[in-house]
Formats: sequence, C-alpha cells, structure tokens
Amino acid sequence: MISQNGAPPAPAAPSRIYQKPTEFLPDVPAELWLTRLYLLERAEFLGVPLIRWLYLALVGLALIWVVLRLPGGWAVGGVLLAIVAGLHLLLRHARSRFFTTFVPQTTSPPPAQVLAPAQKRPVYVTGMLSVERKLRTFTALPGFYRTFATREHALLCRVRPRRVWAIAAWPEEEVGLWYAFFTPQQIIAIQPGLARIDRRALPGLSITYRPNEAEVQRKSSTPMTLYLAFVDENDRDAVLADLLVDWRPIASVAE
Repeated sequence: MISQNGAPPAPAAPSRIYQKPTEFLPDVPAELWLTRLYLLERAEFLGVPLIRWLYLALVGLALIWVVLRLPGGWAVGGVLLAIVAGLHLLLRHARSRFFTTFVPQTTSPPPAQVLAPAQKRPVYVTGMLSVERKLRTFTALPGFYRTFATREHALLCRVRPRRVWAIAAWPEEEVGLWYAFFTPQQIIAIQPGLARIDRRALPGLSITYRPNEAEVQRKSSTPMTLYLAFVDENDRDAVLADLLVDWRPIASVAE
C-alpha cells in the first residue's frame, strides 16, 4: 500500500513477545523437627528470634515454679532448665549440619555437557550465600543454577516475605535475592547424593569451593560447602554435566 504523498507507510510496531517470569520453587513446609528448629531460630517476633522467646518462657516458668513453691518445686524447675539446655545443644548440632542431611552416593557421572547461559535449573540451596558483602546461612532456599558465558557458575536465590506460624515473620533485612558465585578453578570437590528437604529426600549435589575473598571478606583458604537439592533428577544431572565440563575429579569419586 502507498500513502497519498507517495511514501510507503511506516512499518507497524512489532508486537511485544510475552516472556514468562522466572518462578522460584515454593518455600519448604515445616513438618519435621529440623525444619521447625530452623524456623524457630530465624523467624522473629518483635525483632527477637522465636527460639529466644521460647528460652525466656521456659526459664521464666522455672523461676515462677521455684519462687512460688508450686508442686514439684525445684524438681520441676530443674526439668524445665534441662529442657532449655537440651534444646540449646540440639540447636547447635542442627546448625552445624545446616538443619538438613546430605547422604553421599556413588553414581556414574553423566557425560560433560555445557548448559547454555540462558538456561536456569531450579534448585533448593543450603549453605552460605551473600549479597552486597553480607553473608547469611540459609537452609533449602529456593533458587536457580546457571552458568554464564565466562563459565562462572551462579546460584541465584530468593528469600520471600513470609509469616511463620501466624505470630512471627522472616527478618525484613534478609528478604530479597542472595547469591553464590564460583569458577571451576575455585571448586575443591563435588559429590552427588540425596539431600533431605523436610519430608522429601531429593537428588542432590554438594559443592565445596574456595570463596572469592574480595566478595565475601573471608580468608580465601577457608572452603565453603553448598548443598543443592533438585525436585527433578534431570535437573541434577544437567547441572552435574555442566560442572564436569571444566572440573573432572568427580569421575574418580564416582568410580
């Protein structure tokens, strides 16, 4: 079609192509004691972690029982204080395990295959993550694994605003995106296994690497371990195959 002044009409503006937004995996429900302990330590009421409120309640109840000479007196007070001590020790033990379990497996590694930079594989991430030089340890945080064109690997995770048991909330300063970045040269060990996420035992990987001192303000000689849990075993295999493109010692572990 020609316009009246002899010039061709302007081309129509291209229609926008809809791109489906990135959807993170759902938060893990708290059904087992490890997950509940994790939420007790992290969720806050009036700016104080729930576990501290529980400690205060048990200690206060013990004091009231003794001072008011209620039935059982010192015996009941001692039991309540023993519960506090036991809970504290249990919490320290669970924290040292990142409130989860990972069971190594001996498996045949998949053939090495590059994961395209545009591809992202959904995953739950447990371990130390950072943002703007801040460090936090998370358990089963929804995220994505991807590899950039430079072959730097990345875990991009998200903390959602959430209510916990209707009385507490996740710390506001932690809400948002958290990351882990590492190159093949930083990797020390990779181990396939089963990662327990509350009631589910999922295909997993543990990745131990030396962090970038400039990024996280740690001694670069201090290794860090991340535990990855995948809902789909194909995603685990794709991530492992991508890691094997530049890092080979996994083959000797699996044999």
